[in-house]
Amino acid sequence: MNKDSGLETSPTSDIVERHYWKAVTFLVVLILVGSGFWGVRRFAPAVFLGKPDLIAVPNEERPESQTTETLTSSTPELLNINTASTKALQTLPNIGPQMAQRIVDYRKQHGMFASVDALQNVKGIGAKTVEKLRPFVDAK
Repeated sequence: MNKDSGLETSPTSDIVERHYWKAVTFLVVLILVGSGFWGVRRFAPAVFLGKPDLIAVPNEERPESQTTETLTSSTPELLNINTASTKALQTLPNIGPQMAQRIVDYRKQHGMFASVDALQNVKGIGAKTVEKLRPFVDAK
């Protein structure tokens, strides 16, 4: 009871007020911690990716000792559809064992492919598939 102000307060209202301020303090702390995690996630996303040492970062600088020969040898060669085996053709996207066999059979019956676009003549290969294969194959 509060005798100084002249108003009497019940013990239950004191308990409610005390719990109210504990809840407010808890919520303020929760908001601050959450905004801290948001800041870290927003401005340092590598922390949340697991292993930051495996993140690929483009290297803008080229060492002076590296020549154009080593640069061209490190780029992958395109797969020649006129000489590739069925196993090699299966490494291409959307090409399974049956489709690879169809490509080889078509090549045996009709001769070499003049261009990558000629793959559309093979049953089951359309324009969309040819566009997916274009970065990986060549008809030279």
